[in-house]
Amino acid sequence: MRWKLWSLTDSARIPEEASKALTDWERRGHVTDLGSRNISAPAPSRGTGPNGTYDRRSLTYANSFPNPFVRFVIKAIEWMTGKITIIRRIRQFENLGQFQGQAFWPATMRVMGIDLQTPDVQLDRIPTEGPVVFVANHPHGLVDGMILADLIGRRRNDYRILTRAMLTGIDEAAAGYMISVPFPHEPDSQQKMLAMRAQAMGHLQDGGLISLFPSGAVAASDRMWGQPVEGEWNVFTAKMIRKSGATIVPCFFTGQNSRAYQIANRISPVIRQGLLIHEVVNSFDKVQAPIIGNPIGPEEWQDRIGKPREFMAWLRERTLSLGTSPDQ
Repeated sequence: MRWKLWSLTDSARIPEEASKALTDWERRGHVTDLGSRNISAPAPSRGTGPNGTYDRRSLTYANSFPNPFVRFVIKAIEWMTGKITIIRRIRQFENLGQFQGQAFWPATMRVMGIDLQTPDVQLDRIPTEGPVVFVANHPHGLVDGMILADLIGRRRNDYRILTRAMLTGIDEAAAGYMISVPFPHEPDSQQKMLAMRAQAMGHLQDGGLISLFPSGAVAASDRMWGQPVEGEWNVFTAKMIRKSGATIVPCFFTGQNSRAYQIANRISPVIRQGLLIHEVVNSFDKVQAPIIGNPIGPEEWQDRIGKPREFMAWLRERTLSLGTSPDQ
């Protein structure tokens, strides 16, 4: 398996071996049924490291920066705040064997110790066919996209998740569910962004599902000790919805990144970038229960979407309100 993924916070407890970790999950009754997952995607090739193992050099958020000093600082922070912990979990995953296509995602949830508790009645709100734009807030980072891949894949196989390139470097089968979103600081980010948008629109026009985080950035506080705030939602999402006539499915994640990340966000974007690996580790061995709201069909959004910015503000608020009103 190829793993070029992950990001974010403190060091978590690591089981001594993968089999013990899975046994503990079975004892608690939180086993993900891998046999029930869709594994129709093509089989992946092995990784780029020795004997097909993960190449630890690819586990970094630094490679998209052109400045060598900035890359050095980010990599140093990553090694000090969580990279070793993540590599240990990756080794556990590799020892479990190969999980292909959709089965890759629940397997990663098990190794990460993430217990997904979104009820089936909410999963059933995702239409099984036709164009769908699945929108969510973005409180954590990379882990949000991995969780959505597991959840959405339980309902349909023709989905694509817009995510940072860190996640699209995983094994080829699972990566087929991802569309890479460039970082704004990349030299050719504008060209990559145009290509990404064209690919997403093409998938919707073919009747598929596109999942994305319309804010385009992880929620962060505007003060060192303030509460994180979900960013403004990009009007490109409204354009996709209008042109494709898609049904909208909103999803709300609870939780937030660590206080260290919030402080770093106010000090330096380089330090903030370096802590993304730390925040992935912070997500280990925790419960996640994203709330999936009722679908919003064209008959409900067509009178609003003529003013894209106002429409996206309305959709953002409706999504965030799922935290207190999950059945709307």
